[in-house]
Parts: sequence; C-alpha cells; structure tokens
Amino acid sequence: MPPCSILEADEYWRTPFASFLSSKQLVEYVVLNVNPIQIKVNGLNFEMADVHVARVSDFGKNDTIFFIRTHLVNVLKPGDYALGYDLHAANINDVEFDNYKGVVPEVILVKKSYEERRKKKWGKSRSWKLKMLNMEVDGGEKMNDEYEEFCRDLEENPELRFDISLYRNEDYQPSEMVDDEDEFSVPLEELLADVKLSDEDDEMRE
Repeated sequence: MPPCSILEADEYWRTPFASFLSSKQLVEYVVLNVNPIQIKVNGLNFEMADVHVARVSDFGKNDTIFFIRTHLVNVLKPGDYALGYDLHAANINDVEFDNYKGVVPEVILVKKSYEERRKKKWGKSRSWKLKMLNMEVDGGEKMNDEYEEFCRDLEENPELRFDISLYRNEDYQPSEMVDDEDEFSVPLEELLADVKLSDEDDEMRE
C-alpha cells in the first residue's frame, strides 16, 4: 500500500505489517518556507502546506533542501524545527518499497520539534509531578532520560495528559524570568492537590 495512505486501526490488525522506520530514527529539520494550500480528497477540502526544509545536521556541510508537502500547516512557520523520517537517505532493503521510488516523498514530517527550547528547560523543576511506586531499577541514567522525555511530551501534548493524574509540586519555586517556555506549562486547573495523610489522620482511620 502507498506509504501515505490512511489506515484504520481495525484494518491494520486484520493484516498487520512491519514498519521500516521507528520514532528513534526521526531526523530534525529546520523549516525554511511555508506555503499553505488546500487539496480536495473525495469531495472534502483539507489544509496542507508545501514547505522547504533542510536537515539540521547538514548546516555548514551542504546546501541540500527538500521541497515536500505536510499536514503540519497550522503549527509550522519559517524558522521552526520539525521531526520527520528521512526517506531520501534511509537504507531500506525491500523490493515492495522500491516499487514506490519517485512516488514516496523524500521527507515525511511527523511533528513540530521543541528541542531547542527543551534544552533550556532540561533539569529544571516543574509546577507538577507524577506519583510513582518506589522501586529499584537498573540503568538509572537511561531511566532519568526517558522520564524527562515523557514529561516533555506531557507538557507539549494536552491529549496525552487526558488519562494521567498530575499533582501540584509544593516544592516548586517559579523563576523570576519569563520566557516563551511558559506556553508548555501545564495549566494549574489540571493539577490535583497532593493530599498526604498525617499521623493523626492515620490514627483516626485505625
């Protein structure tokens, strides 16, 4: 099937297939130009954008620019960063995939990237926290990195927070400096009070 096709979940589970690339292989691009357009599919209008992008890793090495179409028309503007799959340079050994050479776009953008802003916030305290069970695990540094990545995703995507309880961090001290990072802060109305039972309460319960 064409790589850009819409695939319903039930249809996939009836005939599952392996993926060529995973999220760990996303490449960061800088957006150079955005031209919003409208396309019609089955009588319905959809907003898209023709964009020029360049790999961040190419800066200072070459002037390779990709002209592609993306669904991220409402979130991207020139100067932004985006994560996408680099099909131009990907080493995919598959006969079926080779049949789509010239049809498959060189780059498929997946989402806007906030990596530059994230670097500024790395390790800083948050106004919220998650509750976890105390347990001993191996690979502490890797676990910390994955936890930080998960917290970032929660800040940037409200839909991910829908079924997750976030609690107010009573130890949080807001910074006096105000910057555009505040747009990723979790709204206070979404936070739950971190209720702790005192010794007196425990005795009453007994």
